[in-house]
Amino acid sequence: MHDPWLRGNANRWVPSPQPAGVYQLSVRDLLHENYKAWNIAKVRNLFSKDVAEKILETPLVSSVREDKVVWEEERNGCYSVKSGRVECTLNCPVCDEEIEDELHIFFRCVVARDSWSAAGLSSVLHNATYQQTNAMNRIFAMPRQIGRHAFDAWNDWYSVHKLQSNNVSGTTEADLVRWEKPTLDWVKCNVDAAFVSGSGRTSVGVCFRDNSGHFMAGMTQWQQTVISSVEGETWTLLLAMEEARHRGLDRVQFESDSKVLIEAIHMKRRGNSKFMSIVHDILSLMSSFINFEVKFVRRQANLVAHTLARAANSWASFHRFENIPFCIEHLIFNEMQ
Repeated sequence: MHDPWLRGNANRWVPSPQPAGVYQLSVRDLLHENYKAWNIAKVRNLFSKDVAEKILETPLVSSVREDKVVWEEERNGCYSVKSGRVECTLNCPVCDEEIEDELHIFFRCVVARDSWSAAGLSSVLHNATYQQTNAMNRIFAMPRQIGRHAFDAWNDWYSVHKLQSNNVSGTTEADLVRWEKPTLDWVKCNVDAAFVSGSGRTSVGVCFRDNSGHFMAGMTQWQQTVISSVEGETWTLLLAMEEARHRGLDRVQFESDSKVLIEAIHMKRRGNSKFMSIVHDILSLMSSFINFEVKFVRRQANLVAHTLARAANSWASFHRFENIPFCIEHLIFNEMQ
């Protein structure tokens, strides 16, 4: 109990005073012995009302089976040095040859020098007239011809880009972004998480469809706690994979509109954050189901799962669907066309 394990941006430590013996407890001592759920009576008996509620609002991920220390991640799901003290090298991370000051970034780094040369501006590197004491003075000492060169290059690019745009039919990005049917013998599963303002709940929506676009099954779930968006999206994908396993589906393409999550899975990132802990569980499950694939899609192609997640509060905390829920019926039929 002496560790900062409570959630939220405020004080994460359990405040004192507490009954004798509490500080020798672990988090697992506050759970039921036979299943993973908070022992509500025990929590409320040991802690003050406000602390007890914070504990009971903390989500319990079923796949996490042992206590471990984790970092608090940023909004992108990654750990930042802002959350801890890390010794950091001052050298340039690109060439690792010099300290990364402003002169090195713009003029001395091998990548910067190659960029000047590729632009036909190698004179910037060698002309003694421009060798001022700092990067700002060196830049302002450059002649107008360099600025003109940059403008001409941009103008050429714009002219070509405009010409190409005129040759494209009047379709918009929204028209091009649509849900796509899976290939033959495959199932597509769209997933999304929702955080309804004022409800204090995190809810998920999952929808399985066959290669004709027909609805096969769906699932919603909600829990009385608010977690970070990237944690919610990751938890949703893990639940969807466990549901696919439960239904005996072994050739499934999962789609999510969380780019951070999909990139973390594709790159097989490792870490000790809460987000990475669930990603690790997903990767472990995918190692056993080699035909489980994950893909990033835009929100427009994920509307069915998004709508289900938003409507999850209308049903029990866990609900399976064998028939199309009314709230997504029109979306399913439109995307079958």
